[in-house]
Amino acid sequence: MLVHYHEIGLKGGNRPSFELKLCGNLEHALAGLPLKSVRRLPGRIVVTFEPAADPAEVTERLSWVPGLESFSPARRFGLELDRVAEAAAEAVVSRMPASFGVKARRGYKSVPQSSQEIGALVGAAIVARTGLPVDLKKPELWVRVEVLPREVLLYLDRHRGAGGLPVGTAGKVVALVSGGIDSPVAAWRLMKRGARCVFLHFHSHPFTDAASQEKTLEVVERLARIQGISVLYSCPFAELQKELVARAPAPLRVILYRRFMVRVANVVARRERALALVTGESVGQVASQTLQNMATVDAVAELPVLRPLVGMNKNEIVAEAERLGTYEISIQPHGDCCSFLMPRKPATTSRPDELAALEKEWPVDEWVAATCARLGRRLVQPPGAVAPREAMLAVDAIV
Repeated sequence: MLVHYHEIGLKGGNRPSFELKLCGNLEHALAGLPLKSVRRLPGRIVVTFEPAADPAEVTERLSWVPGLESFSPARRFGLELDRVAEAAAEAVVSRMPASFGVKARRGYKSVPQSSQEIGALVGAAIVARTGLPVDLKKPELWVRVEVLPREVLLYLDRHRGAGGLPVGTAGKVVALVSGGIDSPVAAWRLMKRGARCVFLHFHSHPFTDAASQEKTLEVVERLARIQGISVLYSCPFAELQKELVARAPAPLRVILYRRFMVRVANVVARRERALALVTGESVGQVASQTLQNMATVDAVAELPVLRPLVGMNKNEIVAEAERLGTYEISIQPHGDCCSFLMPRKPATTSRPDELAALEKEWPVDEWVAATCARLGRRLVQPPGAVAPREAMLAVDAIV
């Protein structure tokens, strides 16, 4: 598999460290498959498999690795260009397109011919074998040849990659995940920008069923296929909610819930040495997600609160969740944490000083400490992951 990366090419002197991170991520993404080697070359990465590898499984896994512009199943040859030309003609015969073009790239001077001469040689062999017309602008089929130091790669297909930057190049974030549609998409968007997500889920069990916890675990398992072994915190939140319901005006309950969620997320971020918090909020989607309420919630954050979906509408978010593969999980019914003890008319506006005045009369630090004492932490492993203790060491190494 010939891998071309995306934004890494713009990183100048830092590019080698990004390439090494991407190579490590590829190894994690392909864990459990008959992988032989992952080789880093300027501008590209060559991944070699044993013959037993399933091409469909390889394609599925690589399609979600952040940092890849494209990847192509390729055949390897020595430096004998006549053999490459013959194989290219055979490959085109198996497809018989209406037209074809050849793109040759001699990245190394392993052969005396120039890129243009290699393209002409391969093209002539295909025409002699098939009689097909050559179209170098918009052919039905492109035949691509890349010359490497000791070999030549031939490929016809290019699969689109996820783009972005390799996970782990931008540090850690704490992603607040519910059982809903939005938060997994928000986490995925941060992964594409190079961040490694630590997940935090709030639930109201036993006052609501365990469906949200089960769904969140399933979603994180899906996301772990993208970023590798992942950490999931589970926070029982109902006791704190009951305290807030007993003391706070009903319209402000949800804003208070979110402020205390952020306080717990602050603690998790300190434990995990994270650099930001991430939520799936979008402006105006629900009453608590107005700009005024977001500002009130952010007032208790110790780190930046990132909202990658803030300007998206619901249809756009749903479409991305469907592509990500989390939508079908998220739409299963569950008892939502914020719906437990939900007021009939939640406030659409609030002020930080208004909420701070309320909280001044309460043992806020004590409540947060008691809630954090109930936090559960687990590793979520993608398919083919290593044993639990080794997994923990692998997570530390990745970070």
